[in-house]
Amino acid sequence: MTASLPPARIVVTGATGQIGRKALAILARQAWCEHLVGIDLHADDTLFGPELRERLTLVAADLEDPDGAWTRHFEGVDAVLHLAARHSTPDASWEEALGSYNMTLNVLTAAATHGARRLVFSSSNHAMGGYKDQPLAARMGPGKLTAQTEPAPGTRWFDGQRDVHSLAYGTSKVMGERLCRAYSAVTEGRLSTVAARIGWILPDGNDPRDITYSGVAHQRAPADGALDEPSRRALTWFRDMWLSNGDLERLLIAALTADSSNWEGGSVIVNGVSANRGSAWDVAGGRASIGYDPQDDVQERLRVAP
Repeated sequence: MTASLPPARIVVTGATGQIGRKALAILARQAWCEHLVGIDLHADDTLFGPELRERLTLVAADLEDPDGAWTRHFEGVDAVLHLAARHSTPDASWEEALGSYNMTLNVLTAAATHGARRLVFSSSNHAMGGYKDQPLAARMGPGKLTAQTEPAPGTRWFDGQRDVHSLAYGTSKVMGERLCRAYSAVTEGRLSTVAARIGWILPDGNDPRDITYSGVAHQRAPADGALDEPSRRALTWFRDMWLSNGDLERLLIAALTADSSNWEGGSVIVNGVSANRGSAWDVAGGRASIGYDPQDDVQERLRVAP
């Protein structure tokens, strides 16, 4: 959208996932959002309240099928929020990552073909996960991870049972970012795109004190003093990319409504994290490009008594 006209009709893929449900609730609160189309592999409208269901068309579809009936739901939409993935957790296999890439390609094609003006792609912190550890970690400092930093996909960590490397998942996100840039260029900016590298969002209340060194969100993190050095480093990395519920709302609204007229090639990348003090994740770039102004700080929340 070269003019900051809010989108009245929005498609949200991955609609029944935990971020999808939060996104739909956020969008349904906006006066300018008249109708929502939610697409997921399985459509369960019992996940949503009656007020949201009145404004929501929920569609069960396989986005890996480029010619599926789901594409007709893109007719007349203004914007697309693409959250869906074949395997939504970072331990995805290469086969699953390829499936996610195919979904992104198909969604971009449907958006461009049907005249959508904006697509917001849910990229991931795992596109930059290589900066967690040496040797790339030596380059890091507050605000050093920007949209211009060379991607280093794949985070390594111990999940409590095994060593995990999110290389396939992170690579699919980097490839999705490049697809977004290509589609914006080919359409000469008629389809502007925002790739948001989403940080850490926990379900429901999204309390950062529940972030653990192992990547398991539902367990209360052990005391820092009980962790070895690799676990402390992992915990710090995960906490520093926390994205609060309030900042998720600010991010989505900014990404969907920002004026794209000054974006090079009609596409931008932003870090989807809160204003976490001392974090390597830059938020100044998102503030400048889309007006995303995060307000919350993980360090302040960690100091709040349970």
